[in-house]
Amino acid sequence: MFENTERITSRWLGEIHWGLGCELEFPAGLPGFEQETRIIPVEIPLQRPLIYLQSARQPDICFLALPVLAVCPEFELQLSDDDRSLLEFDSAADQTKTFPALGTDVFCLALLTPWKHSVQTNLDAPIVINLHNRRGIQAVSPSCVAGSCRLGEDGTWEAVC
Repeated sequence: MFENTERITSRWLGEIHWGLGCELEFPAGLPGFEQETRIIPVEIPLQRPLIYLQSARQPDICFLALPVLAVCPEFELQLSDDDRSLLEFDSAADQTKTFPALGTDVFCLALLTPWKHSVQTNLDAPIVINLHNRRGIQAVSPSCVAGSCRLGEDGTWEAVC
């Protein structure tokens, strides 16, 4: 049943089995977690749209995220030339305003962090995954236009000043 798979027993999610084609590669790791270059995305159907990003190396390292459009439907991705290079997009050929397109070329996640009895996220530092090769980065926007959001008591996202 689990031939040609790897496994890890996550502190947070229990035993996880995955095929090598399911891993996300983060060539630079994540800020503060540079050694975490192999990440397993885990979805639990009853918890959608939440996505867990479990380290393939360390059972204690797991990040919680939401698709950025679930937090901010008008989100616009901004990638530097370095980000495009790490994601292996050809920056000369792909300089159109609509490339890379959310949902077609890239998937963007907002990492959630605890805040009092709720969560918050920084939309100026989304996780960006190239859907063509499964390479990911945390793209820190140089212009800081999207800002941070907190989940309010009424279940809506509110901008943080």
